[in-house]
Amino acid sequence: MPLSEPESERRRRDRVVLTLPGRYLLADGMEFPCEIVEVSSIGVAIRGPMVGDLGERVVAYVQELGRIEGVIVRRAADWFAIDLRVPSSRLQKIGKKIDWLVRQQADGLPEQRSQERVDQAQELTTLRSSDGREFSASLIDASTKGAALYVDVAPPVGAAVTVGEQPAHVSRHLEGGIAVTFDREASAEAFQEIERARACEERD
Repeated sequence: MPLSEPESERRRRDRVVLTLPGRYLLADGMEFPCEIVEVSSIGVAIRGPMVGDLGERVVAYVQELGRIEGVIVRRAADWFAIDLRVPSSRLQKIGKKIDWLVRQQADGLPEQRSQERVDQAQELTTLRSSDGREFSASLIDASTKGAALYVDVAPPVGAAVTVGEQPAHVSRHLEGGIAVTFDREASAEAFQEIERARACEERD
């Protein structure tokens, strides 16, 4: 449920209720399981067993959002809120992913991914239609079973396409993009390699 805070603060941050599991580390290195309960493009509210001090640095690993970090700006007995401290390019990616997750929630779309997906917001790829035309696309996320991507075209549901080198079929339309199901299971190692590269880039 939404956390109790002034409406003016809620409006300023455009926070929305979105529940995501994860884990977090406080400044002393102690790690705890958590649940993200509210998000915005500049911060998140975290419910967990241990609450840090105001101004304390927190690193969290959140399902669907990946690694985030920030400083505690509000706290209560069992939750705290952090303002994100990440590069602006990463902040934009997080904002796009939050928009995507909120639209899924608002549309009542079921979670259709049987395999764990890797956050790949803004990873560039190519979508090729059955007639050979190619379009630049940005991955929202992907698994060994399928992917969601931002792209300027919307082939009909069921149309054959190729994402990168992976044959697929369009499974549904999204706002600003499409979701596809791969014709054959993609290599899990390929997605793990992308995630390792992204993690190294964030540390840099």
